[in-house]
Amino acid sequence: MLSVMGILSACGKNGEDTGGDLQQTSVETQQPQTETSQAQDGETAAEIYLRDVPVEEYLNLNDTYMGMTLQIAPKAEVADGQADELALTAYNNSAGLTAADGITERAVAVGDLINLDYSGKKDGVVFDGGTAENQQLGIGSGTFIDGFEEGLVGVMPGETVDLQLTFPETYGNAELAGQPVVFTVKVNFIYPFSTEQMKDEKIAEMTGGEYTTVADFVQYCQDYLEYEAQYNYDVARENAVIDGLEEAFSVESVPKELQDKYALNVRNSLADDAARNGLDADTYCYYMYQMDAASYVEKFAETSARQSMMFQYVANQEGLNVSDEELEADLQRFAEENGVSSVEEMLQTTDREEFREYFMFQNVVDFIVENAQVTEQ
Repeated sequence: MLSVMGILSACGKNGEDTGGDLQQTSVETQQPQTETSQAQDGETAAEIYLRDVPVEEYLNLNDTYMGMTLQIAPKAEVADGQADELALTAYNNSAGLTAADGITERAVAVGDLINLDYSGKKDGVVFDGGTAENQQLGIGSGTFIDGFEEGLVGVMPGETVDLQLTFPETYGNAELAGQPVVFTVKVNFIYPFSTEQMKDEKIAEMTGGEYTTVADFVQYCQDYLEYEAQYNYDVARENAVIDGLEEAFSVESVPKELQDKYALNVRNSLADDAARNGLDADTYCYYMYQMDAASYVEKFAETSARQSMMFQYVANQEGLNVSDEELEADLQRFAEENGVSSVEEMLQTTDREEFREYFMFQNVVDFIVENAQVTEQ
């Protein structure tokens, strides 16, 4: 399931850039972190839990958290045809299509997504950056310079054409700006433009056998979109609650042990994110958050610890802490919802008490929203 979710997430249709926002800590949708996880240098997190912190000594309640006004965007509705569109985008991007899988019996038209090879030459010499193979191009998208896409309308897949074009005067490469060039372009095929043109065998290949028919994959896309809509709504609820609690409380200080614990979790997560992007932690942080890694870790850890203490305060006052019996039931439900074979498997990598805190966060979010005056943005 995770591999298929990765295919859909990579479609670029639903994600938003959250870089630079250190003020919000998603508590309901955030996976619990293990307190015994180790950093690359062997450092271990402090053995401290929120329930052991006398949060009342560190917080001042300036205003009531009961009946606060919260602005929460309504849950998005999944429109008709949206699942088909997502399935088709994933298929065209990830199924490894060739001419045998695409459309080759008609000429290219405006609105088509095509696969092409091209080579650009200036004065008969291939210039840097002007050559590619098996590239996608939407005809009419305005992605390439003027005349390129227009010059491919009417070309049959399998044909090669020379396009006599001129780079704009404002083009970023001074050596090419305003210069005449020739692009030799081969149209390989036109991508499918409806789910009816998708093939069961390519779906099975793309999903590693998890889905074997187009219909099943489209249904999965429908389920994914509905899950995403609920997820985004949950995040909106959490952020609204955090904003309200930030108004209601002032924080005198944060226990060093608690901040160190969050710092290790943040540091490990940051190292993983940077590595996935082929960067070191500092470069990644400068790019995403305009600060070095140490500053990011310190700031985010302090924010996380401060906000978590606010949740613990409300839980203590309102009886929202999770009992042992409730924890066992919640763990079982969490395992089932996330496709984990057993609670024991989950607890091999994540501390039981971290899950207790996670479920407490959920309780507080639900309590605050239920007792708030909610208005839709």
